[in-house]
Amino acid sequence: MARQRALALALDAAIVSAAVDLPGVAALAVAFFFFPEVSLPGLGWTIFGATLLLWLCRDARGGLSRKWLGLEIEDRRGRPPGIGRSILRNLPLLLPGWNLYEAWRVARDGNAPRTVDSALGLRLVSRT
Repeated sequence: MARQRALALALDAAIVSAAVDLPGVAALAVAFFFFPEVSLPGLGWTIFGATLLLWLCRDARGGLSRKWLGLEIEDRRGRPPGIGRSILRNLPLLLPGWNLYEAWRVARDGNAPRTVDSALGLRLVSRT
């Protein structure tokens, strides 16, 4: 399961990048050529914020790419976590050190839950 989880992480990164960055580059180009009064750094930070928000909310409906790989995040009742618990679940991945600890735990044991999953009442299930 560790390999599936690593692949799901890479696929989620690609999906988030494509969903936000491709339109973001187009928005920057349009602003640069047609609206020179628009602050390009401000627009860039807005695009970065949208990317970060989408990354944090990626598990709200059970996981973006996990479903393709037969994995799903759910609570004790079998429901997806929702936006709030998805943000709380993914926030530690942005903290230096904690993200490496989570990666080490998954590499050591592919079935190991994330450290915040039990507090949030979430679990990773295989739907193969």
